[in-house]
Amino acid sequence: MKLFRERVPLLLLEKPENVFDLHPSPAAVLVDLEGTLTEFSPPPSSVIEALSQFDEAATQNGLPLSKIHYVTNANLGEIKDSCPALSGRFHPAAHKPFFTPPHEFQLRGHRTVVVGDQYLTDGLLAWRFGFSFALVRTNGHEPAWPRLQLFIGRKLAHVFFRSAEKS
Repeated sequence: MKLFRERVPLLLLEKPENVFDLHPSPAAVLVDLEGTLTEFSPPPSSVIEALSQFDEAATQNGLPLSKIHYVTNANLGEIKDSCPALSGRFHPAAHKPFFTPPHEFQLRGHRTVVVGDQYLTDGLLAWRFGFSFALVRTNGHEPAWPRLQLFIGRKLAHVFFRSAEKS
């Protein structure tokens, strides 16, 4: 990884599933959980439902589930333990933006897309590895800390991202 990386594509999406409408289509997708697929501090049942629905959308759009990983800073290890279908694809307490994605995702460059609601966690993860970043609107009520992060991230976005597409 270079000390200072070039700006990466910033894609503005209305909803996370719109990542499958991109052209060219993504080769791999890292998806944030809280604020992107679920509300903040979600109950385990809503997490499993959201992940199942996104997996279904991926399958319908021809992306193998092995190319979809879920990354969250929330400590939701009990989800990982209770849902064997997510084994190896669900990464709780990931410490984004410092999470290291699977090696095969790193080989795809901009064709790997990080889908998330925050520039400073999801976006910087994408930037660190030269992935595209798909920013989506927050799902539900946004607590004060994520709102502040989004405000700061918007101010710094031009340093890390270049506008690419809207959907």
